Amino acid sequence: MADVMSWIDADGNETILSNQPNYMVLPGTAGRFMPPVEFIEGEVPFQSGSYLRQVNIKSRDVDIPLRVTGANDAEIWGILRNLLRLFNPVRGNGRLRVTAPDGSQRELTCRYHSGLELSETLENRMETFQKFILVLRAFDPFWYDVATNVQTFTTGQPATFFPFFPIRLSSSTVFADTSVNNTGDVPAWPEWIITGPGDTIFLRNLTTGEVLNLNTSLGAGETLTVDTKPGKKSVRKGDGTNLYYTLSDDSALWSLRQGVNNIRIEMSNATDQSSVQLSYRNRYWGA
Repeated sequence: MADVMSWIDADGNETILSNQPNYMVLPGTAGRFMPPVEFIEGEVPFQSGSYLRQVNIKSRDVDIPLRVTGANDAEIWGILRNLLRLFNPVRGNGRLRVTAPDGSQRELTCRYHSGLELSETLENRMETFQKFILVLRAFDPFWYDVATNVQTFTTGQPATFFPFFPIRLSSSTVFADTSVNNTGDVPAWPEWIITGPGDTIFLRNLTTGEVLNLNTSLGAGETLTVDTKPGKKSVRKGDGTNLYYTLSDDSALWSLRQGVNNIRIEMSNATDQSSVQLSYRNRYWGA
């Protein structure tokens, strides 16, 4: 069984492109595996060669050869006009989704770049079909799992003694640390949702040594969302209040490195109503 490609437009509507009555992905797809790599090099005067300063992962294009089929010329025109609407790049980002033979799904956030200008030569255009190469541009070059990994931490059952704060929360026991296994190819950027009551919040990645410290207080039922994703980094209460300023000077909106990450979550004055939710999507080089 071959993999299946589909396009999810800016409004969330999915169109399957593989092996459909009106659409077929032809052999020759290019650019969907390893993205372009750029080496930033430096030179030492009067010495041969260079030295590596940095490795940059560049934006990518994915080229998809498509064949549109219809019963007659009028049906072909209708399908093509609909495609123009589906791939309108002004509407915002869409997602190219690939479903592998094993059922796993990955998505690439991208926009239409070119291809629908169409070449209506005899080779590409007949009364019942039109062939073209659809080019999609991904400014974020990584593929993401469709499914989101979610883990929720609470204090569990209320303690029968008065505990010493700050307490450490886990999904099963009080005062315990936990581990998160990022099975993707590259670091993943988590989102945290913290529900009060509680204050003086520490989110620690013991594996990398990084800490995220929030000097704020939450009342019972109040929430605080911390988004660590590049380009979207934010700290906001449930009512939209910006609390980015509550981050300590040594805080980092850290990522989950590839592999096992040992995590410690601490929050003073928490109760059995308090919780911390961690969510992230694995990222991959290709699909």
